[in-house]
Amino acid sequence: MDYDVTLIAGHREALLARTLESFSRDVFPNFPIRRLIANIDRFMGDDAEGDRCEALIRRHFPEALIFRPATPDFASAVKRTWEATTAPRVLHLEDDWIALEPFGPERIEPLFEPDVGAVTFMCVTKHTRGLRHQTARRVVRKGRRIVEDVLVNAFSTSPGVFDGAFLREAARRMRPGLDPEKQFYRQINPELEAHALPRRCMFLRGSTRRELVADIGRQARADVGLVKLYENGASVWRKAEVPPDAG
Repeated sequence: MDYDVTLIAGHREALLARTLESFSRDVFPNFPIRRLIANIDRFMGDDAEGDRCEALIRRHFPEALIFRPATPDFASAVKRTWEATTAPRVLHLEDDWIALEPFGPERIEPLFEPDVGAVTFMCVTKHTRGLRHQTARRVVRKGRRIVEDVLVNAFSTSPGVFDGAFLREAARRMRPGLDPEKQFYRQINPELEAHALPRRCMFLRGSTRRELVADIGRQARADVGLVKLYENGASVWRKAEVPPDAG
């Protein structure tokens, strides 16, 4: 079964280099890859760094399809790359992750039961709640009274593998400007939820430890004083506030 790879990147050459080196060593050679499709947004670095990021991708995938939109938007980047895929499976990746061990389709494909839309790679921040698939807690209040407190199926845009048909329909329903992951389960995109909530996103753990991948972007953002916030349905990056007595 062929795989496309989708890669969401900013102008972050150092992070992208580490990501591509890691996955090119431990992951990509194990998959029958049809094509890599990347989106490079104007985020953090200048256009010269964006050019170097494109060159870096082409060093690994000379025939890659690469989008470089004028205006950055996370959801638009995901939607754009997902809609361009054609393979039965899609390995989705961002520019700030490393693999912690080699792995391939033989560990992923058995998890694709009929109601499974994706397999997400375990990382330190994922909460399993004792389940084999990813969930989010949904609490609905009416005034001060809780009228609903349930777990709903959730999907990740952290590294993982999606069923291609499921992913392309999700892309068709995705709304620009909103956090692409939260649209699957946070009650901000009912059309996408109607498609996604009946399906599950399975966890793939490491073979010798819980985690299979590690996020290298959090520290990079902290180093330049950025924090990631969720505001009005979107994930945004802001300069961290410095306490008045910090200096």
